[in-house]
Amino acid sequence: MKFWIIRILSIVGAIGGCFAIQGIAHTQNDYTQRLIILAGLYVTLAVSLNLINGITGQFSIGHAAFYQVGAYLSGFLSVRFFQSAHLPPMVWLFCMMLAGAAAAAVAGLVVGLPSLRLKGDYLAIVTLGFGEIIRIQVQNTPALGGSYGLNVEPKIQSTAFVWLLAVLCVAVCRNLLKTAHGLPFLAVREDEVASSAMGVNVTRIKVSAFILGSAFAGAAGALLASYEGFITPATFAMDVSFIILTMVVLGGTGSITGSVISAMFLSYLPEYLRGLKDSGGGPLTLSGGTVIAWMVAVVTTVAVIRWIYSDGGRPRLQRFYGLIGAIVGGFVVQLAVGTGLNHINKLHDAKVEVGQLRMVIFAMTLIVLMLLRPQGVFAHHEFSWNWVSKLFKRGKGATA
Repeated sequence: MKFWIIRILSIVGAIGGCFAIQGIAHTQNDYTQRLIILAGLYVTLAVSLNLINGITGQFSIGHAAFYQVGAYLSGFLSVRFFQSAHLPPMVWLFCMMLAGAAAAAVAGLVVGLPSLRLKGDYLAIVTLGFGEIIRIQVQNTPALGGSYGLNVEPKIQSTAFVWLLAVLCVAVCRNLLKTAHGLPFLAVREDEVASSAMGVNVTRIKVSAFILGSAFAGAAGALLASYEGFITPATFAMDVSFIILTMVVLGGTGSITGSVISAMFLSYLPEYLRGLKDSGGGPLTLSGGTVIAWMVAVVTTVAVIRWIYSDGGRPRLQRFYGLIGAIVGGFVVQLAVGTGLNHINKLHDAKVEVGQLRMVIFAMTLIVLMLLRPQGVFAHHEFSWNWVSKLFKRGKGATA
Protein backbone atom coordinates (compact mmCIF):
# COMPACT_ATOMS: atom_id res chain seq x y z
CA MET A 1 0.00 0.00 0.00
CA LYS A 2 2.81 2.40 0.90
CA PHE A 3 4.50 1.67 -2.46
CA TRP A 4 1.43 2.69 -4.45
CA ILE A 5 0.85 5.80 -2.32
CA ILE A 6 4.42 6.94 -3.00
CA ARG A 7 4.07 6.10 -6.69
CA ILE A 8 0.79 8.02 -7.08
CA LEU A 9 2.14 11.02 -5.18
CA SER A 10 5.25 11.01 -7.39
CA ILE A 11 3.15 10.98 -10.56
CA VAL A 12 0.89 13.78 -9.30
CA GLY A 13 3.93 15.79 -8.19
CA ALA A 14 5.67 15.35 -11.55
CA ILE A 15 2.59 16.43 -13.52
CA GLY A 16 2.04 19.38 -11.19
CA GLY A 17 5.70 20.35 -11.56
CA CYS A 18 5.42 20.38 -15.36
CA PHE A 19 2.42 22.71 -15.28
CA ALA A 20 4.21 24.86 -12.67
CA ILE A 21 7.14 25.20 -15.09
CA GLN A 22 4.67 26.29 -17.78
CA GLY A 23 3.19 28.89 -15.41
CA ILE A 24 6.65 30.25 -14.62
CA ALA A 25 7.61 30.27 -18.31
CA HIS A 26 4.55 32.36 -19.21
CA THR A 27 5.74 35.10 -16.87
CA GLN A 28 9.10 35.32 -18.69
CA ASN A 29 10.07 36.90 -21.99
CA ASP A 30 10.20 34.94 -25.26
CA TYR A 31 13.95 34.36 -24.97
CA THR A 32 13.69 32.76 -21.51
CA GLN A 33 10.66 30.71 -22.58
CA ARG A 34 12.65 29.30 -25.48
CA LEU A 35 15.52 28.35 -23.16
CA ILE A 36 13.07 26.47 -20.92
CA ILE A 37 11.62 24.65 -23.93
CA LEU A 38 15.05 23.72 -25.30
CA ALA A 39 16.17 22.49 -21.88
CA GLY A 40 13.19 20.12 -21.70
CA LEU A 41 13.76 18.86 -25.24
CA TYR A 42 17.46 18.24 -24.61
CA VAL A 43 16.62 16.36 -21.40
CA THR A 44 14.45 14.00 -23.45
CA LEU A 45 17.11 13.62 -26.15
CA ALA A 46 19.96 13.00 -23.70
CA VAL A 47 18.05 10.50 -21.56
CA SER A 48 16.73 8.62 -24.60
CA LEU A 49 20.24 8.40 -26.09
CA ASN A 50 21.49 7.27 -22.69
CA LEU A 51 19.09 4.34 -22.97
CA ILE A 52 20.91 3.25 -26.13
CA ASN A 53 24.50 4.19 -25.25
CA GLY A 54 24.62 4.03 -21.47
CA ILE A 55 22.07 1.46 -20.35
CA THR A 56 22.35 -0.94 -23.31
CA GLY A 57 25.99 -0.24 -24.14
CA GLN A 58 25.63 0.54 -27.86
CA PHE A 59 27.40 3.47 -29.53
CA SER A 60 25.00 5.63 -31.52
CA ILE A 61 25.97 9.14 -32.61
CA GLY A 62 23.13 9.80 -35.06
CA HIS A 63 20.37 10.68 -32.60
CA ALA A 64 19.58 13.92 -34.42
CA ALA A 65 18.28 11.82 -37.32
CA PHE A 66 15.39 10.44 -35.24
CA TYR A 67 14.82 13.94 -33.89
CA GLN A 68 14.53 15.16 -37.49
CA VAL A 69 12.22 12.35 -38.58
CA GLY A 70 9.71 13.23 -35.87
CA ALA A 71 9.94 16.96 -36.57
CA TYR A 72 9.46 16.75 -40.33
CA LEU A 73 6.70 14.14 -40.27
CA SER A 74 4.67 16.10 -37.71
CA GLY A 75 5.32 19.35 -39.58
CA PHE A 76 4.24 17.83 -42.90
CA LEU A 77 1.06 16.38 -41.37
CA SER A 78 0.22 19.68 -39.67
CA VAL A 79 0.53 21.63 -42.91
CA ARG A 80 -1.57 19.15 -44.88
CA PHE A 81 -4.25 17.95 -42.48
CA PHE A 82 -4.68 20.24 -39.46
CA GLN A 83 -7.42 22.36 -41.01
CA SER A 84 -9.43 19.36 -42.15
CA ALA A 85 -8.99 17.41 -38.91
CA HIS A 86 -11.05 19.88 -36.81
CA LEU A 87 -9.28 18.87 -33.61
CA PRO A 88 -8.43 21.13 -30.65
CA PRO A 89 -4.81 22.35 -30.87
CA MET A 90 -3.61 20.42 -27.81
CA VAL A 91 -5.24 17.20 -29.01
CA TRP A 92 -3.59 17.68 -32.40
CA LEU A 93 -0.23 18.30 -30.73
CA PHE A 94 -0.58 15.07 -28.76
CA CYS A 95 -1.44 13.18 -31.96
CA MET A 96 1.62 14.67 -33.67
CA MET A 97 3.80 13.53 -30.78
CA LEU A 98 2.50 9.99 -31.26
CA ALA A 99 3.00 10.20 -35.03
CA GLY A 100 6.55 11.53 -34.66
CA ALA A 101 7.37 8.85 -32.10
CA ALA A 102 5.99 6.10 -34.35
CA ALA A 103 7.91 7.32 -37.42
CA ALA A 104 11.16 7.64 -35.46
CA ALA A 105 10.61 4.19 -33.94
CA VAL A 106 10.34 2.72 -37.44
CA ALA A 107 13.55 4.55 -38.36
CA GLY A 108 15.18 3.09 -35.24
CA LEU A 109 14.08 -0.36 -36.33
CA VAL A 110 15.52 0.25 -39.80
CA VAL A 111 18.87 1.23 -38.24
CA GLY A 112 18.84 -1.38 -35.50
CA LEU A 113 18.14 -4.52 -37.50
CA PRO A 114 20.98 -4.30 -40.08
CA SER A 115 23.42 -3.09 -37.41
CA LEU A 116 23.02 -5.96 -34.94
CA ARG A 117 26.38 -7.51 -35.77
CA LEU A 118 28.22 -4.19 -35.51
CA LYS A 119 29.82 -2.88 -32.35
CA GLY A 120 31.68 0.18 -31.16
CA ASP A 121 33.06 2.47 -33.84
CA TYR A 122 31.41 0.54 -36.69
CA LEU A 123 27.95 1.01 -35.21
CA ALA A 124 28.73 4.69 -34.61
CA ILE A 125 29.66 5.14 -38.29
CA VAL A 126 26.41 3.50 -39.40
CA THR A 127 24.24 5.71 -37.19
CA LEU A 128 26.17 8.80 -38.22
CA GLY A 129 25.76 7.90 -41.89
CA PHE A 130 22.04 7.32 -41.37
CA GLY A 131 21.71 10.79 -39.90
CA GLU A 132 23.43 12.38 -42.87
CA ILE A 133 21.29 10.35 -45.32
CA ILE A 134 18.11 11.61 -43.66
CA ARG A 135 19.31 15.21 -43.64
CA ILE A 136 20.41 15.19 -47.30
CA GLN A 137 17.21 13.43 -48.39
CA VAL A 138 15.08 16.06 -46.65
CA GLN A 139 17.22 18.80 -48.12
CA ASN A 140 16.46 17.51 -51.63
CA THR A 141 12.72 16.91 -51.16
CA PRO A 142 10.64 19.91 -52.33
CA ALA A 143 7.54 18.69 -50.50
CA LEU A 144 9.43 19.10 -47.22
CA GLY A 145 10.70 22.56 -48.05
CA GLY A 146 14.06 21.50 -49.43
CA SER A 147 17.14 23.33 -48.19
CA TYR A 148 15.07 26.43 -47.40
CA GLY A 149 13.00 24.77 -44.69
CA LEU A 150 9.41 23.93 -43.83
CA ASN A 151 6.85 26.36 -42.42
CA VAL A 152 4.84 24.49 -39.80
CA GLU A 153 1.31 25.76 -39.26
CA PRO A 154 -0.20 26.21 -36.80
CA LYS A 155 2.36 26.98 -34.12
CA ILE A 156 1.21 25.19 -30.97
CA GLN A 157 3.42 25.99 -28.01
CA SER A 158 3.10 24.01 -24.80
CA THR A 159 5.87 24.05 -22.20
CA ALA A 160 3.94 21.53 -20.10
CA PHE A 161 3.92 18.97 -22.95
CA VAL A 162 7.68 19.36 -23.39
CA TRP A 163 8.43 18.68 -19.73
CA LEU A 164 5.80 15.97 -19.45
CA LEU A 165 7.59 14.14 -22.26
CA ALA A 166 10.92 14.62 -20.44
CA VAL A 167 9.43 13.25 -17.20
CA LEU A 168 7.93 10.28 -19.06
CA CYS A 169 11.28 9.50 -20.69
CA VAL A 170 13.07 9.70 -17.33
CA ALA A 171 10.41 7.50 -15.70
CA VAL A 172 10.66 4.80 -18.39
CA CYS A 173 14.46 4.67 -18.23
CA ARG A 174 14.44 4.76 -14.43
CA ASN A 175 12.04 1.81 -14.28
CA LEU A 176 14.30 -0.10 -16.65
CA LEU A 177 17.22 0.42 -14.27
CA LYS A 178 15.32 -0.32 -11.07
CA THR A 179 13.20 -3.33 -12.13
CA ALA A 180 13.88 -6.80 -13.48
CA HIS A 181 12.85 -5.66 -16.98
CA GLY A 182 16.06 -3.65 -17.25
CA LEU A 183 18.46 -6.43 -16.25
CA PRO A 184 18.75 -7.81 -19.83
CA PHE A 185 19.69 -4.32 -21.08
CA LEU A 186 22.41 -4.03 -18.43
CA ALA A 187 23.58 -7.57 -19.19
CA VAL A 188 24.01 -6.72 -22.88
CA ARG A 189 25.98 -3.62 -21.87
CA GLU A 190 28.38 -5.58 -19.70
CA ASP A 191 28.99 -8.61 -21.94
CA GLU A 192 26.97 -9.63 -24.98
CA VAL A 193 28.47 -13.11 -25.22
CA ALA A 194 27.88 -13.93 -21.56
CA SER A 195 24.35 -12.52 -21.59
CA SER A 196 23.52 -14.54 -24.71
CA ALA A 197 24.86 -17.68 -23.02
CA MET A 198 22.59 -16.99 -20.05
CA GLY A 199 19.52 -16.90 -22.29
CA VAL A 200 19.18 -13.17 -23.01
CA ASN A 201 17.82 -12.42 -26.48
CA VAL A 202 20.52 -9.93 -27.45
CA THR A 203 18.88 -9.13 -30.80
CA ARG A 204 15.56 -8.22 -29.21
CA ILE A 205 17.22 -6.11 -26.50
CA LYS A 206 19.30 -4.10 -28.96
CA VAL A 207 16.37 -3.45 -31.28
CA SER A 208 14.11 -2.56 -28.34
CA ALA A 209 16.64 -0.02 -27.10
CA PHE A 210 16.93 1.58 -30.53
CA ILE A 211 13.16 1.68 -31.01
CA LEU A 212 12.42 3.11 -27.57
CA GLY A 213 15.19 5.71 -27.65
CA SER A 214 14.28 6.75 -31.19
CA ALA A 215 10.59 7.07 -30.33
CA PHE A 216 11.29 9.58 -27.57
CA ALA A 217 13.58 11.56 -29.89
CA GLY A 218 10.85 11.62 -32.56
CA ALA A 219 8.27 12.90 -30.07
CA ALA A 220 10.71 15.64 -29.04
CA GLY A 221 11.15 16.56 -32.71
CA ALA A 222 7.37 16.91 -33.11
CA LEU A 223 7.27 19.32 -30.16
CA LEU A 224 10.18 21.31 -31.59
CA ALA A 225 8.49 21.70 -34.99
CA SER A 226 5.23 22.78 -33.36
CA TYR A 227 6.96 25.27 -31.10
CA GLU A 228 9.31 26.86 -33.63
CA GLY A 229 6.88 26.95 -36.56
CA PHE A 230 9.81 26.67 -38.97
CA ILE A 231 12.40 23.91 -39.31
CA THR A 232 15.34 23.45 -41.66
CA PRO A 233 17.81 20.60 -42.27
CA ALA A 234 20.48 22.75 -40.59
CA THR A 235 18.52 22.49 -37.33
CA PHE A 236 19.42 18.79 -37.24
CA ALA A 237 23.01 18.95 -38.44
CA MET A 238 25.72 16.54 -37.35
CA ASP A 239 26.86 18.76 -34.48
CA VAL A 240 23.46 18.33 -32.77
CA SER A 241 24.13 14.60 -32.47
CA PHE A 242 27.56 15.32 -31.01
CA ILE A 243 26.11 17.77 -28.48
CA ILE A 244 23.54 15.19 -27.33
CA LEU A 245 26.27 12.56 -27.07
CA THR A 246 28.38 15.02 -25.08
CA MET A 247 25.53 15.50 -22.63
CA VAL A 248 25.34 11.74 -22.05
CA VAL A 249 29.10 11.31 -21.61
CA LEU A 250 29.49 14.38 -19.43
CA GLY A 251 26.70 13.39 -17.07
CA GLY A 252 27.93 9.82 -16.87
CA THR A 253 27.20 7.05 -19.33
CA GLY A 254 24.42 5.03 -17.75
CA SER A 255 23.32 7.72 -15.29
CA ILE A 256 19.87 9.20 -15.92
CA THR A 257 20.46 11.89 -13.30
CA GLY A 258 23.70 12.89 -15.00
CA SER A 259 22.02 13.13 -18.41
CA VAL A 260 19.25 15.36 -17.02
CA ILE A 261 21.63 17.75 -15.26
CA SER A 262 24.17 17.94 -18.10
CA ALA A 263 21.39 18.48 -20.67
CA MET A 264 20.02 21.46 -18.76
CA PHE A 265 23.50 22.85 -18.09
CA LEU A 266 24.89 22.50 -21.61
CA SER A 267 21.72 23.82 -23.27
CA TYR A 268 21.84 26.92 -21.07
CA LEU A 269 25.58 27.70 -21.00
CA PRO A 270 26.07 28.91 -24.63
CA GLU A 271 22.91 31.03 -24.50
CA TYR A 272 23.94 32.57 -21.18
CA LEU A 273 27.36 33.50 -22.58
CA ARG A 274 25.72 34.95 -25.69
CA GLY A 275 23.64 37.37 -23.63
CA LEU A 276 26.34 38.73 -21.29
CA LYS A 277 26.35 42.55 -21.14
CA ASP A 278 28.67 45.09 -19.59
CA SER A 279 27.60 47.90 -17.27
CA GLY A 280 26.72 50.10 -20.23
CA GLY A 281 24.37 47.56 -21.77
CA GLY A 282 26.70 46.61 -24.61
CA PRO A 283 28.25 43.18 -25.27
CA LEU A 284 30.73 42.16 -22.59
CA THR A 285 34.30 42.28 -23.91
CA LEU A 286 37.62 41.03 -22.58
CA SER A 287 41.14 42.12 -23.44
CA GLY A 288 43.54 39.73 -25.07
CA GLY A 289 45.69 39.64 -21.93
CA THR A 290 42.68 38.66 -19.79
CA VAL A 291 41.73 35.84 -22.16
CA ILE A 292 45.27 34.41 -22.08
CA ALA A 293 45.39 34.79 -18.29
CA TRP A 294 42.18 32.80 -17.90
CA MET A 295 43.56 30.02 -20.10
CA VAL A 296 46.75 29.85 -18.00
CA ALA A 297 44.70 29.84 -14.78
CA VAL A 298 42.44 27.02 -15.99
CA VAL A 299 45.37 24.84 -17.10
CA THR A 300 47.17 25.44 -13.79
CA THR A 301 44.09 24.69 -11.70
CA VAL A 302 43.30 21.48 -13.58
CA ALA A 303 46.90 20.27 -13.23
CA VAL A 304 46.90 20.92 -9.47
CA ILE A 305 43.53 19.24 -8.93
CA ARG A 306 44.62 16.16 -10.90
CA TRP A 307 47.78 15.97 -8.78
CA ILE A 308 45.75 16.23 -5.56
CA TYR A 309 43.34 13.48 -6.58
CA SER A 310 46.05 11.24 -8.05
CA ASP A 311 46.90 10.08 -4.54
CA GLY A 312 43.92 8.02 -3.44
CA GLY A 313 45.42 7.61 0.05
CA ARG A 314 44.67 11.18 1.06
CA PRO A 315 41.66 11.59 3.37
CA ARG A 316 38.54 12.89 1.65
CA LEU A 317 38.46 16.06 3.77
CA GLN A 318 42.07 16.86 2.90
CA ARG A 319 41.35 16.44 -0.82
CA PHE A 320 38.31 18.72 -0.48
CA TYR A 321 40.42 21.46 1.10
CA GLY A 322 43.00 20.97 -1.64
CA LEU A 323 40.26 21.41 -4.25
CA ILE A 324 39.13 24.70 -2.70
CA GLY A 325 42.74 25.88 -2.48
CA ALA A 326 43.38 25.01 -6.13
CA ILE A 327 40.33 26.99 -7.27
CA VAL A 328 41.28 30.01 -5.16
CA GLY A 329 44.85 29.74 -6.43
CA GLY A 330 43.55 29.71 -9.99
CA PHE A 331 41.84 33.06 -9.46
CA VAL A 332 45.05 34.46 -7.98
CA VAL A 333 47.05 33.23 -10.97
CA GLN A 334 44.51 34.81 -13.33
CA LEU A 335 44.76 38.18 -11.60
CA ALA A 336 48.56 38.12 -11.51
CA VAL A 337 49.07 36.97 -15.11
CA GLY A 338 46.28 39.19 -16.41
CA THR A 339 47.72 42.27 -14.72
CA GLY A 340 51.14 41.57 -16.20
CA LEU A 341 49.93 40.84 -19.74
CA ASN A 342 47.61 43.83 -19.88
CA HIS A 343 50.64 46.11 -19.51
CA ILE A 344 51.47 45.08 -23.06
CA ASN A 345 49.58 47.58 -25.23
CA LYS A 346 48.75 45.19 -28.06
CA LEU A 347 47.22 42.65 -25.69
CA HIS A 348 45.39 45.33 -23.72
CA ASP A 349 43.91 46.95 -26.83
CA ALA A 350 42.82 43.66 -28.42
CA LYS A 351 39.15 43.30 -27.42
CA VAL A 352 37.11 40.10 -27.81
CA GLU A 353 33.39 39.76 -27.16
CA VAL A 354 32.52 36.98 -24.73
CA GLY A 355 29.59 36.03 -26.99
CA GLN A 356 32.05 35.21 -29.77
CA LEU A 357 33.99 32.97 -27.40
CA ARG A 358 30.97 31.06 -26.15
CA MET A 359 31.69 27.88 -28.11
CA VAL A 360 35.37 28.03 -27.08
CA ILE A 361 34.31 28.34 -23.43
CA PHE A 362 31.80 25.54 -24.03
CA ALA A 363 34.54 23.28 -25.38
CA MET A 364 37.00 24.17 -22.60
CA THR A 365 34.34 23.41 -19.98
CA LEU A 366 33.89 19.95 -21.46
CA ILE A 367 37.65 19.33 -21.62
CA VAL A 368 38.13 20.38 -18.00
CA LEU A 369 35.28 18.21 -16.76
CA MET A 370 36.49 15.21 -18.73
CA LEU A 371 40.04 15.63 -17.39
CA LEU A 372 38.82 15.89 -13.80
CA ARG A 373 36.02 13.33 -14.04
CA PRO A 374 36.55 11.06 -17.09
CA GLN A 375 33.77 8.67 -15.99
CA GLY A 376 31.27 11.52 -16.04
CA VAL A 377 29.93 13.65 -13.23
CA PHE A 378 27.62 10.94 -11.87
CA ALA A 379 29.31 7.90 -13.46
CA HIS A 380 26.74 5.07 -13.02
CA HIS A 381 25.16 6.65 -9.93
CA GLU A 382 21.64 8.03 -9.62
CA PHE A 383 20.59 10.78 -7.26
CA SER A 384 18.67 9.60 -4.22
CA TRP A 385 18.68 10.49 -0.56
CA ASN A 386 20.05 7.05 0.27
CA TRP A 387 22.95 7.63 -2.12
CA VAL A 388 23.68 11.02 -0.52
CA SER A 389 23.70 9.52 2.98
CA LYS A 390 26.01 6.70 1.83
CA LEU A 391 28.33 9.26 0.23
CA PHE A 392 28.73 11.15 3.50
CA LYS A 393 29.14 7.95 5.51
CA ARG A 394 31.85 6.80 3.13
CA GLY A 395 33.58 10.15 3.52
CA LYS A 396 33.58 9.83 7.32
CA GLY A 397 34.93 6.30 7.08
CA ALA A 398 37.78 7.40 4.81
CA THR A 399 38.68 10.24 7.18
CA ALA A 400 38.70 7.88 10.17
